[in-house]
Amino acid sequence: MKLVLLVDSDPEFSRQARTLLSEKGIQVVTASSKSEGQAVFEAHSPACVLMDIFLPDGSGVDLIRPMRAANPSVPIIIVSDHGSVDEVVRAMKEGASDYIKKPFHGEELFLKVQMVLDNTQAKLELDELRTKVHPEEEYRLLFGMSERMRKVQAILDQVAGTDITVLISGESGTGKELVAKAIHKSSDRGAEPFIKVNCAALPRELLESELFGFEKGAFTGAHRRKYGRFEMAQNGTIFLDEISEMHLDLQSKLLHVLQEKQFFRIGGEKEVKAGCRILCATNKNLEKMVEEGKFRQDLFYRINVVNILVPPLRERKEDITVLVDYFMSRYSQMYNREFMKISPALMELFLDYSWPGNVRELENNIKRFIILGGESQLIAEFQRRRESNPNNIVSNDSPGGPDVPFAAMKPNGAKTAASFSTFDVGETGLGQDNQRSTLKEVSKIAQRAAERELIQKVLMQTRWNRRKAAQILDISYKALLYKIKECGLNME
Repeated sequence: MKLVLLVDSDPEFSRQARTLLSEKGIQVVTASSKSEGQAVFEAHSPACVLMDIFLPDGSGVDLIRPMRAANPSVPIIIVSDHGSVDEVVRAMKEGASDYIKKPFHGEELFLKVQMVLDNTQAKLELDELRTKVHPEEEYRLLFGMSERMRKVQAILDQVAGTDITVLISGESGTGKELVAKAIHKSSDRGAEPFIKVNCAALPRELLESELFGFEKGAFTGAHRRKYGRFEMAQNGTIFLDEISEMHLDLQSKLLHVLQEKQFFRIGGEKEVKAGCRILCATNKNLEKMVEEGKFRQDLFYRINVVNILVPPLRERKEDITVLVDYFMSRYSQMYNREFMKISPALMELFLDYSWPGNVRELENNIKRFIILGGESQLIAEFQRRRESNPNNIVSNDSPGGPDVPFAAMKPNGAKTAASFSTFDVGETGLGQDNQRSTLKEVSKIAQRAAERELIQKVLMQTRWNRRKAAQILDISYKALLYKIKECGLNME
């Protein structure tokens, strides 16, 4: 029987909700305040939380973070009224799964609870399926057939048997986590835990407690001791993904762990030993971040003992066929669809494409192929890309050529205009008939062409998320919209 925690100070509402859900076979425990809600949550580990915004000792929204920190998989439904729009918005940003307005009618509450429980269960099952890949299959998939990845494998084989810290760098979606897992599985720690922490997924305070844990009473809501990821990874490996996003204060604490092999829990007075290996990954240029004061130099030298650069998919085209076969088999089974082979025509388009999203982009396209049950839409789409955007076709001078990770692009991941492929004056109307054109005019046209190419690449990288592209390009949203119109760019 599913257990739901209802945190609400209105006894009549609590009684009605308990009756309604109990009739549907759902057990309900109640609390009438923030402090009581946190205590009941920790005591009962509910499958779902229903929480009113307005409680006697403060806003129920303030409970979302500590609850999510204790158990990220528990869905939280906020109960609101018509005067709490701002708090509902804040609740969704804090991690609430859904909300329901008072008063509700009939079975609306039960249906809402059932929906979030079903979604959570589906996500857990999908995550479980995704992890059911044998280590040897992952290893074969990762290193494929290309010479570039065989070089990565050679370095991996040399460092796996040691305890040195390794920095794995490369563009997003290239398989950095698989490299980290391969190092772990090939080491003497292979039978011990492999614990991943995404440093970009949590705000500073939550990331600190997630890494190092905390003692009971360390802060409001800390009703019991929590063990951090470093302790969970004892004798195994901890993988710090997107380490470039770690706050400078936490970088200092991580440096202490690397130097002393021990740390303090938040609010703790006794040092805890860190008996695990540390692997890090980044898709950014950490050396440049050090120069800009955004990453500690001493920490960079500590984690950069060995640097493994995972090349982008466009530089290891031989692996595409291996990856396609693997993803076709995996997702046909996952989505209960008949296994199909892709046609030579679509494979040719895949091999010609530059894959700015790397292996992750290829994986998502195979998912689409399987779900849609045919390849006509994919063929049409990739043909349009080839015709309308030749910069996405692999060549020796395509953007981000050999050994130039996306992290090296400026600003914040965008290349400087000078680093793009050779400027073709014939395309600008400045051929032999325009030899009197001034250098200033040529420079202006070259700059416009470079701007167009850069904006188009970033838009493709962000899947036409204009606000995210504006952030990467370091310009205002309105300026980007103007540039898109000026360059004649259209969403594919």
